[in-house]
Amino acid sequence: MTQRTIVRVPEEIGNKYRFVVVAGKRCEQLQRGAFPKVEVVVPVNKHGQAQDAPKLASFWGQVAVAEVEENRIAFEEPEVITLDYTTEIPISVE
Repeated sequence: MTQRTIVRVPEEIGNKYRFVVVAGKRCEQLQRGAFPKVEVVVPVNKHGQAQDAPKLASFWGQVAVAEVEENRIAFEEPEVITLDYTTEIPISVE
């Protein structure tokens, strides 16, 4: 049986979908070398030596989820623009 992780969605984010999108984008930033905004426990190898920051999405995904849960990631809601493409064209019956 797999263990399930329960996360707390901050009120500012509002829903689980937006939480996942923000955490996913933050995970991409972390994988490209962004500095983590929470304390990160670096994994050690079997000899007890600290490893380089792993490139695994699962590791950085957990860090990103922790950052979003603690409201350390700022985001903006995009403005929704409704375009009206209806035009009136006179019809000639000649």
